[in-house]
Amino acid sequence: MLNYDIVFIFVAGVAFLGFILNALFDKINITSVLPLMLIGLLIGPVFHFVNTGAGSTIADLTPYVTALAVSFILFDVGINIRISKLKTVFKKATSFTFELATATGIVVGIVTFLAFHYTLGWTIAESFIFSFALSGPSSIIVPTLVKVIKVGDDLKTTLVYESVASDTLELIIPILLLDIIASAGITGIAIVGLVLSAVVGSIIFGLVSAVFWLFILNRFKAYSESYSWMLTIAMVIATYGISELIGFNGAITIFVFGILFSNIGSVKPSTDPVHEPNFVEKFLAVPYSIDHIKDYQKEIVFFTSTFFFVYIGMLFTFSGVYIDSLVFAVMITFVIMLVRFMGSGLLKKFLSNDQKEAVKQRNFISYNVARGLSPAIVATLPLTYGVVIPGFLDSIFLVILITNIASTAGIFMAYRHKPVEVMKAGQAPSPV
Repeated sequence: MLNYDIVFIFVAGVAFLGFILNALFDKINITSVLPLMLIGLLIGPVFHFVNTGAGSTIADLTPYVTALAVSFILFDVGINIRISKLKTVFKKATSFTFELATATGIVVGIVTFLAFHYTLGWTIAESFIFSFALSGPSSIIVPTLVKVIKVGDDLKTTLVYESVASDTLELIIPILLLDIIASAGITGIAIVGLVLSAVVGSIIFGLVSAVFWLFILNRFKAYSESYSWMLTIAMVIATYGISELIGFNGAITIFVFGILFSNIGSVKPSTDPVHEPNFVEKFLAVPYSIDHIKDYQKEIVFFTSTFFFVYIGMLFTFSGVYIDSLVFAVMITFVIMLVRFMGSGLLKKFLSNDQKEAVKQRNFISYNVARGLSPAIVATLPLTYGVVIPGFLDSIFLVILITNIASTAGIFMAYRHKPVEVMKAGQAPSPV
């Protein structure tokens, strides 16, 4: 039984720790993911300050903590996607993201299957759950990195977009595969139906839920504006729960809910007295509530992500970690870097015309391998689905650790010299 006084102190300590580590990140360019997971590792399996083994309260809470993390994180990802800002790079960024995520998922999946099929008995589907959970960079880490490491605006927007889209794919594809595995003996037609139900049904439900909630906030804005964040978070949780209950995919539903909720709700009514308000302006627009929600959402996501990385570290076990596991994690990291280096040519249009700066930017793309919250969430999902994949959580944990170490070291080496002025693609070098 956990001592609740200790729990309160622990929760408060995690919040302060996350703040300190994020502040240090801005100073020394080191992601907070690695130290947070290491702290969880020390609290749980190393020093056993908290019992995190099978049957413990921590282990039993995993499905609920994971569901909350998925809801809060994907809602935050959705409300911060502004389609208008992606117009100039959308086509290229989308192509780059999906081609690179697909290539990474397939290559890493094949390598994983060859490594673990005969040793741990992983199937090809289980290997692809693992690989697609690690197919893209973290949306928690990349936005801060591109602020600290100066790159051109087009490249910056593309890399942030990639991280957001990849984080979503890293959740959605493994969840779809787990749905298929959990449905034993499923036929090909049933798989198609399952995918359509999970994707199309979830998208429609997310759309309906977002429009319904915007209408409620709009109609009762005189009463709801001050409490719009708390009420919307309650709606997010309810939407996730209902989606899962009726057989849809909660993650996809919340992601769509967030995108539509933000982009439709942000429309500001025209101040022109001659202008006749359209349907959205009249019945769905809640721009001040959207701004209010985004401000508070930053705080809940800050705590959720900080706590979840510590939580994942606490769930780690040493039983399946051997030297070959470490070698595998290092190998996977190099494979990911190689795929990214080969794929960096797809963004040639957004690279600087200055050769030295272009090399730095390609190196940044290649070393941008740090994995974060999405694979950490996926690491806990098989337990939620009742699917046993030997060594799954530990393997993902090790790859997250190694990718963060490699990314930190690689970017530090690439940018250890004083940065030169960043030029937009097509801009000629300034005269000396």
